[in-house]
Amino acid sequence: MARFRYHRESFRRILAIAIGLTLVFCGVVWLLLGIYGVRHMNWITAGTGVIFFAFISARMLAQYLRDETVLAVQPVGLYDARISSETIPWENIKELVLIRREQDYSLRVVLWPERSGNGAGPIGGRAAREHEVDLSVLEQGARSVLEAIQHFMPVRLER
Repeated sequence: MARFRYHRESFRRILAIAIGLTLVFCGVVWLLLGIYGVRHMNWITAGTGVIFFAFISARMLAQYLRDETVLAVQPVGLYDARISSETIPWENIKELVLIRREQDYSLRVVLWPERSGNGAGPIGGRAAREHEVDLSVLEQGARSVLEAIQHFMPVRLER
C-alpha cells in the first residue's frame, strides 16, 4: 500500500493563495460595510474573514498539521481524503485520466454511475461522477502515485 501526504512547499504555496483570497474577500466586505455605515465593520470583517478562510482551507490545514495521509493506493481501492472518508473500490472506478497543465499534474477519477436497487440502470439516469485529484501537491509527486496505481488499474493520458 502506498501512502502520500502533502508536499511542504506546495502546501505553503496553496496556503498563501488561500490567505490572499481571504484578504481580498475581507477587503470587499470592509468596503461594503463602510459604504453602508455599519458601526462594527472591523469586527464583522474579521469574523467574515475567519469564516471564509475556514471554509476554503481548514480541513486541508488540519490534515497538513497532523501529517495525515491524503492519498492512499490500496489493493482494495483508492483513498483520497479530499473526496471521501472511505476507500473507493477499484470496481467503482470507470476510468483514471492523467491531466497535465504546464508543470501541474492531476488525476481525473471517473466513477461508474450509481445503480438502482434492482440493477436496472443508473438511478434517475445519472451520469458518471468525476473527481479531480491534484497530484502536484503531494510529497512524492505524480510519478510515484502513477506507479502505485498502475499495479491495479491503467491510467489514460489526456491529450
